[in-house]
Amino acid sequence: MVKQANPNEARAWGALPSRTEMGLRRISSVALMAGLLTVAYPFTPFGWFLPSEGPEILDRFLAWPLLLGALFFQWRIAGVIGTLTIQIADFVAMYQHAMYWKIAGVEAVLIVAVNMGEHEIWRRFIAGGLVAGLWAIGWACTPLRYKLEAWEHLKWIWTWMAFDEVRRGMGGGRAGRGRRW
Repeated sequence: MVKQANPNEARAWGALPSRTEMGLRRISSVALMAGLLTVAYPFTPFGWFLPSEGPEILDRFLAWPLLLGALFFQWRIAGVIGTLTIQIADFVAMYQHAMYWKIAGVEAVLIVAVNMGEHEIWRRFIAGGLVAGLWAIGWACTPLRYKLEAWEHLKWIWTWMAFDEVRRGMGGGRAGRGRRW
């Protein structure tokens, strides 16, 4: 006779999440994305750590891809159903799908604490840490074809941004008037 595992036994044995749990994960990931935006916006990490005139160009080119990548990875992490090996330099960690709710809970607590505390230094530190953490886990769980496709789009966008920077640097504008896009 085969006995079906109860929910506690299924979690202990690392069984796959149910369809309902996957739906809850996806919904929670959207809520966490919104929370991350409340903490991270305006996201200018290079300007935060190097307060001078130079880092603003880095922020223009890199901040939005980093933030949008973190939002995408938030969604991808919610869909993980296996075990991931995350390797950053010499550091190796294992991520299992059963860890999702613990990590999401910590992320939610950090978001609420930063929004209630209204302390700018902590906001910047937590925003950078959340983005870095989402990139670390999300990069490992995203298939190569998605990464390559995103890289192709990013190169195209950066090319147009570079043309825009050159135009702006050469004074090619409309004498103080805003753009018409």
